[in-house]
Amino acid sequence: MKKQILTKIIATIVLATTLLLGNVGVAKAALQANPNTKDKKRDYPTNWMQNFRKMEEAGESMGLDETLNEDLTPKESNNIDVHMMRSTEYGAIAILSASGYGNPVQIRGTNVTTTGNNTGMVVSTSTIENVAGGLENNIFTTTNARYYDTYTTSYASARVGDALGTATTLNQGCMHWHGAGSDSWINSVKPYLLRGSSGSIFSTGYYNYGGNGNRDNNYYCRGVAVCGKDF
Repeated sequence: MKKQILTKIIATIVLATTLLLGNVGVAKAALQANPNTKDKKRDYPTNWMQNFRKMEEAGESMGLDETLNEDLTPKESNNIDVHMMRSTEYGAIAILSASGYGNPVQIRGTNVTTTGNNTGMVVSTSTIENVAGGLENNIFTTTNARYYDTYTTSYASARVGDALGTATTLNQGCMHWHGAGSDSWINSVKPYLLRGSSGSIFSTGYYNYGGNGNRDNNYYCRGVAVCGKDF
C-alpha cells in the first residue's frame, strides 16, 4: 500500500500535464514544469474530465490506442492512466510544497514552483484551479468515481491527503495554511470544488457551472498521468 501511494505521489509531481484544448481530439500535453503549457482555455469541469481521459484514445496526444467505456474507464488496461487532477492529488502537491522538500519560502505570485526551482510544479496563487472534486451525487455523475473525490457539505468530510481538513476534523488538514485567503466550501448550489487563489495554494473555493456565462471564468486545471499501475 505504501509503495502504491508513493508511486502515485511521484507520478503526480513528475508526470502532471496540462491540456491545451482546441476542438475535441486536438490536444497537446507537456510537462507541467514548463510554465508556458498552462491552459488558457475556459471550459466546464465535465469537459475537462472527458478530454483528459480521451488523451489515451487512438490518434490522440498520448500515442496510445485505448478504448474507453461510457464511464471513462478503459476497456483494456494499458498501465497508464491520464485524468483530470483530483482534489487529493492537488493536496499532495500543496502539502509537499510546504514540506522540507518544497519551496523554502511561502509560494506567492504567478509561475512559481512548489520546489523553488525548475524541477517543481508550476503554480499561481492568483489563479483558481479546477480539480476533480466536489459535492457527492452532484458532480461528474456519468464518470466512474475513481476519477474524482466527493465530499459532503461539511468540512468534516475532508479526505486523507487532500489538505482540506482543519485541526478538529477526523482527517486533519492544512486549512488556512500559508496565509490562505479563502476557505469557501461546497454546497448544493455551488457543488464544484476549486483550489488555490487568494494568495495561497491552500485556499479553497466553490462554483456552479450550470448557468450561462460560467465559461467566462478564467479557471484552469491540470491533468495527471499515472504509470505502472493496473487500472
